[in-house]
Amino acid sequence: MATYNKIMTSLKILRELDSILDFSRSSNQLLIVFYLSSIEGETSISELAVKLKLSRKSILDSIRKLERKGLVKKIYKEDDIYLSLSDKGREYMRKLMTILSTRHEAPMPSPDTALKVMTRINIGHELVTAYRIYRALIALGFSGKTHMSLKELSKHMGLSAERAKSYLDAFSASPSRLFRRITAPTGVYYRLDKEGKRILYYSPHYIAYKKSKLYSLLANMFKTPWLDEIIGKLGLVFVPALIVVSILGGIIGGVLLASSILSGGGLFFSLIVMLLLRIKP
Repeated sequence: MATYNKIMTSLKILRELDSILDFSRSSNQLLIVFYLSSIEGETSISELAVKLKLSRKSILDSIRKLERKGLVKKIYKEDDIYLSLSDKGREYMRKLMTILSTRHEAPMPSPDTALKVMTRINIGHELVTAYRIYRALIALGFSGKTHMSLKELSKHMGLSAERAKSYLDAFSASPSRLFRRITAPTGVYYRLDKEGKRILYYSPHYIAYKKSKLYSLLANMFKTPWLDEIIGKLGLVFVPALIVVSILGGIIGGVLLASSILSGGGLFFSLIVMLLLRIKP
């Protein structure tokens, strides 16, 4: 029960934060933001690399993305590049700490109180781990299969097969068993364990699947639970079909009919997308 409560609480946090930092691809960015928020003033790229045990190249790549999002400020000095959180970055951390204050039985410090650096880094790792495990859990639950291969799950998790295996194996043993690992001559497979199924049934995606006929229809049709993939695949099918029908309409009924088909079809597609986005699984 403790594992269940911990993961479900983390998932609620992730839904708030994912719109700013994509946790499936941005773990280094998250750690940098945590670190910068826990120090006074600015720090150099070299110090970040040492403290976070990341290469300078990884740091620079993450900083470039954070700068585009407006979360950090970069200062060039003779000896190195220095960084600090921007006003937007500080506001992000204030909201983050407000959310995180609900996930511990003991009272958390106020959002303006700096936590120790390693505590914040560990929280960042927990968030990223929970998000990736959630992706695997939902992918399995929506697959219609009793088990899925490591290769399939790694794609849903946004990781290499080797890294995905380390995450899945960590949650395939007591006391955090959500999956069962199956080793076969054809490869490594995973299926949901009892606790994994329990979390699935209370997940936002599963609840949306049960409540929304549109979402369940499209999730089954395109074999994916992820809204961005559903909308992308829907566009790949709908747009070419709409163009073909419009051309045929133009041949049969002229420009006016073709224009009406295009505008009506575009409006219909926009309506479907809006309805899907309102589901917010």
